[in-house]
Parts: sequence; structure tokens; C-alpha cells
Amino acid sequence: MGQNDRLEVSREALERLPLILWETDLEGRLLGTASGGDAAHGDPGDQGLTRTLEADGRLRGVLQDVARGATIAFEQRVESHVYRVSIGPRRDDGGRIVGASGIGIDVTTERAAVETADARDQQLRLLVDTALDAVVTCDSDSRIVVWNTGAERIFGWSRDEAVGKRLTDTIIPPEFTEAHEAGMVRFFETGTGPVLGTRIEIEARDRSGRRFPVELSINPIPTSAGLSFSGFIRDISDRKETERATREGEERLSLALDAIDAGAWDYTLSDEGVLEASTVSPRTKAILGDDAGLPPPERAGLHPDDRQSVQDGWSSICSGRVPEFTVEYRFRSSDGREVWVSEHGRAFESSDDGSARRVVGVVSDISHRHLMEETLLATQKTEALGAIAGGFAHDLNNVLAAIRGHASLAGLDSAVPAKVSESLEVIQAAVTRGRSLTQNMMMLGSPTRIRRTVVDPATIGHETLALVRPAVPSSIALVEDFQSGEHRILADANQFQQVVLNLVVNARDAMTGSGSIEVAIRRRPGTATTDARIVISVRDDGAGMDEEVRLRAVEPFYTTKGRSGNGLGLAMVKNFVDGCKGELAIESAAGDGTTVSLMLPAVESPVEVTGGGTGGGDRAACRVLLAEDHPLLRPMLLEAMTVGGFDVRDAADAASALRIAEQWEPTVLVMDVNLPGETGDAVAHRIRTRRGEATPVVFIMGNNEFEAPDWNGVRLLRKPFGLDELMVTLDEVVAERR
Repeated sequence: MGQNDRLEVSREALERLPLILWETDLEGRLLGTASGGDAAHGDPGDQGLTRTLEADGRLRGVLQDVARGATIAFEQRVESHVYRVSIGPRRDDGGRIVGASGIGIDVTTERAAVETADARDQQLRLLVDTALDAVVTCDSDSRIVVWNTGAERIFGWSRDEAVGKRLTDTIIPPEFTEAHEAGMVRFFETGTGPVLGTRIEIEARDRSGRRFPVELSINPIPTSAGLSFSGFIRDISDRKETERATREGEERLSLALDAIDAGAWDYTLSDEGVLEASTVSPRTKAILGDDAGLPPPERAGLHPDDRQSVQDGWSSICSGRVPEFTVEYRFRSSDGREVWVSEHGRAFESSDDGSARRVVGVVSDISHRHLMEETLLATQKTEALGAIAGGFAHDLNNVLAAIRGHASLAGLDSAVPAKVSESLEVIQAAVTRGRSLTQNMMMLGSPTRIRRTVVDPATIGHETLALVRPAVPSSIALVEDFQSGEHRILADANQFQQVVLNLVVNARDAMTGSGSIEVAIRRRPGTATTDARIVISVRDDGAGMDEEVRLRAVEPFYTTKGRSGNGLGLAMVKNFVDGCKGELAIESAAGDGTTVSLMLPAVESPVEVTGGGTGGGDRAACRVLLAEDHPLLRPMLLEAMTVGGFDVRDAADAASALRIAEQWEPTVLVMDVNLPGETGDAVAHRIRTRRGEATPVVFIMGNNEFEAPDWNGVRLLRKPFGLDELMVTLDEVVAERR
């Protein structure tokens, strides 16, 4: 970090820290006001540190060392506060020492903690020194020679009563007498003993005969009178009880931490496994309702399909075959909802035969987690199916483009019989419907890669209704209700046309018999908090949807049409609306029709109008390089552009296209996006760079994954396209080039 670099910290952040900052000049005078946590809150230590240092001259005293570049550290007490102080040189931008910077960190709490720990250590030493535990010393014959007040308190015998008695007659239970005597003999024979020099836990007895646990450590002590044994004995009855209670609490806590938003239960069982008592938390009652006090298999709300697995798990833990009980199952709550429940239990007390007498556990509602898992699986499925659909649509578009192109070429012959002409029209209509399906697939697979421009929804809507009108039965009225005025949105024109087409086809499929389909366009004025919107709605008199179907209508591949549906239409509409930063609303009820509304941001700028077509002479002077690898589509496009009056050369791959461009110097490029060897945009970039001019490019593409370069004179044609679309596009780029 350079000299001019500073770590900027807000005063608010400083005031939350337990420190004080200040600066002085070389005379030790404070510059400004000290800042920091204590300085901002009126604490007894606020500014007291700096005033104390000024008062006793310490600030001025360290300045000589600071002026030489040293940093001085020390501790300073101010009333009830203790500060760790560090003072170092303050430099100007040139590196010259112009004063001092100080920081005082409040370590009062830390020091208090240390002092508290020291006090506790001192107390512990005092306890040991005063021998609050029983200290009992015996001779080699196990007769008591030392009996302190702790022993009196723990065992009930006075010193006078205990001294001279044998240990086996006082504190050692009868069943341990033989082992004690054998241990003494072993020690004198071998000099070792298993309990010497270590702590053990064992039972002892007091004067009344009460048995209780003690912690015992015995050490041999050589004395002038001979060998003696000193024992330190502590009554651990309270500690054992505390450990038991702590262990239970830790078990419950660990179980509660295993689950989020969990409730606890505690079931006591008889030897036959019948519930004798139960304790449940409020959260358990909230999840399970009246069933909370019953063991899992006996709950009425348990889903029938899950009852057996719950019964098996409960039987296993109750019989002692497994130590834990873990299940997930469906449960019908008191308000009728079906929720997913997770339970985790552990046998806390068991009978001699290993069967559980007490089982403690937790229960939690995991419906949200299951919903997230299902959503994730659905998303993964959608992504996979979208990728497959996009690849299929790309290949199909090449075939459809060839079919449409050849049908267009055949239709140019005026001598074609009327029936053949009708068949060609049927082929064109079929290709249009095929294009609709492939566009849905591609937009599902790559919904974000689109080309948006300012478009007029009324114009596109009118064209789309004219296209789809022949597919609507005459018994169904197709009504346009377009509000007068200018309506413009920022969208992909082809995608918007597809959206309107999908909605009208869906409306048609929802109707039987007579009725009407109304397509309306309205402008919703903006307010102080919202922008203006263009609302495109499609309403039908069909059967409508119930609430479940309405909520799932936009899911990809969800359909109620059986084999006649693919479940892509409304999913594509949703993707389109999201991409345009709009809103989609579906209003429907069973038997009451459906209205689907697209609320899209309005665009206030005017629509750009492209130039018209050019004459045949202009086409003849235009050299077009066609690069397309599809064996059916390339010859058709070559023939169509040649018949249309263009001078055309064709190539099936990137290398051939580059060779032709170098020898022939085309004036317009028609490039398939996916060429063997290199992509179409890469080939176009190399040709344009070599020629040093902005050669117009028409990219033809079979999917939505292509991002067009930001060049002048670029057009996009999505397969399958009509030959008239190709000719109009070529005329436009030629006109722009002039």
C-alpha cells in the first residue's frame, strides 16, 4: 500500500469498535477530536484516555522517539478502563514526520476475563489447599490414621470415631473387602497396584450405609513410621447427576440441530412397547396436530402408502435392532394439507433385553425442501429436453427450408396445373406449421439468444391472424380489437409472431362448436411509479382451466391435450415475456373461457423503416457468395438467387468460401452460421477484413444460439424462410450498400 493509500472507514463503523483514534502535531497537541466507539457514546472512558495522556505529559514524552520513526506501545488505565496504547509517526505526502497517530484499544473486558480466570484458579487452589474433599490416610494394615473435615462431612464419622478403624469397617462396601485386601497383599509382594497413582470411580458407603459414587486416587507415602497410603476421595453424586442431565440435554440439542424448524417429542414405552407417557413440544403439536402424542405408526394423518415404512422403522428401534429411527413420510395436517415430514429419534433408555423403554426424537416439516428438490429435478429435465429439442429443431429447419424453397421454385412456373398449385400451397402451409413447432423448440432450448428491435405489435398481429385464419373453423369468429394509435415494443419480431400464433392456436384448441377468439392490443398509460405498457391479450370462449391447470400451464412439456399437444406453447410465451421484462397474466376458470395477457414495456421511439427493393439491373451487378453445407438447401438457394437475377457462386464449407472470395471478390455474402471448418461469422469477418470494406452479410440460421456481430449491413434469416423473404432481404442490403 502506498503512502497516499488510506483505508476508508465510516465514523459510524468506528463508533461500533472498542477503540479510540487520535492525531497530534510534533508538540503533542491534539488535532481535532478523538474518534472511536468510546469517544462517541459518552462512556466514562470517552476522551478520557487522551486527556489522561495529555495531563501526565505522556503524549509529549513519547514524541521524541516517535519523531525518530519509532512506535511506542504501553498500557494505560483510565478509571475503570484499561487501554492498550500504540503511538507512531504521522507522515505527510512526502514521507516527512509531521506528528503522531495514536490508537487506544479498550482491553478492559479482556483484562477482566483474565483476572476472573486467575481468581477462579486461586479459588481452585484454595479448595485443594483446604482439602474440601475427603483426605484419608491409612497404614499398611488399612487402619485410618488421617481423617480430615472433608471426610467427616462426606462419610459422617467424626475424626475421633474414624481414626484407628479399618477402611473395610467404615467406607468400603462389603463386596469390595476381598478385592481391597488382595490388592494390599499384591502391593507388598510386587510393589505395584492397579489403582495406585490413578483416579478411579467406585462406590463408597457412609455411616448410615448409603451407597454413592466417589472419585478415588491412592498414592503410597513412605514415612518414618513405615509405609502409609493416602487417598483423596470426592463425592461425585452431584456430578454424576449433572452429567446424566447434561448428556440428555446434549442428545436433545444435537437432534434439534439436525433439523430446521423442528419439534421435539419424548415417548416412554412399557416392556411390551406400549406407550405409557409422552411429552411433546408446541412445534410438534403444530406439525402433527392431535397425533403429536402418539408414536409415529399410530398417527391417523399418516399417508397410507408410507405407513408400512414408518412401522418398520419404529419396530426396529423399539426392539433394539437399530439405535436410531429416521423416516420421511407424507402426513395429512389438521387443515387438510399434505405435508412432507421428517422424523429422527434415538433410544434413550433400554430394558435388560435391549428393547427401548424411552425414545426421544425430533420432527420437522420438510415440504419446502421437497418442493425445491422437485423444482430442481424439473429444471434439469427442462434443460436436457430443451437441448435435445434445440438440436432436433436445427436439423428439421434445414429440411423445412429445402422443402419450402423448392415449393416456391415450383410455384414460379406459370404452366403448373391448378391441382399442383394447390398442393404446393398445402406444402407451404405445412412448412409454416412445422416452422412454428421448431421455433417453439429452439426458443425453449435457448430462450435468451434473440435479436430484439422496435416492432409494431399491431402490424405483426394483423399479419399473424391472416396467416392463422385458414386454420380456424368457420364456426369460430376471429376478432381483431386493436386500439388506435402507435404501439411499439422492443422484441424479436419472429418470436412475437410465434407468441401470437401459439396463443391463437391454443384458444382454437380450447373451443368446441361455435364461439369467438378476440385478439386485443391496448396501451396502458404510465403512472408516477410505473412505465407505460402495451397489453396484448387473447381471449377465448373455450372450456377454461381449473386452478391447478392454470398454475401449471406455463411449465414446459405440460399439456392437457394428450397426444395432440406438446406442452411448448405457453412455456415459450413465458420465456418471451420474461426476456422482454414484461408480465404474463392468465385469467381462467373451468367453463368460463381463458384470457392470456402480455404486458410489455412500451417504447416511445419511432420504428425505423427499411428501404424498398431494387430493380433487376441492380441484382445483375451484385455478386453473391452463398456458403451453405446442406446438400438439399444449397442448390435450391443457388437456383433461386440466379433466377432472381443475382450473380451467384456457392460453397459447401469454410475453406471453399474463402477461396472463392479471394478469386472472385463478392459484393454480398449469404452465410450459413454453422459451416464445416469455421463458423459463418468467422468466415465473413476474414473476407470483410481482407477486402477492407463493410461487405453486407445475410446470415441464415437454424437455431436461436447465434449472436449476430455488431456490424453494419447485417441481416438474419431463420430457417425455414421463403424465397420472397430472401429476395427482399438481399434487395435491402444492396440498397443500403449503394
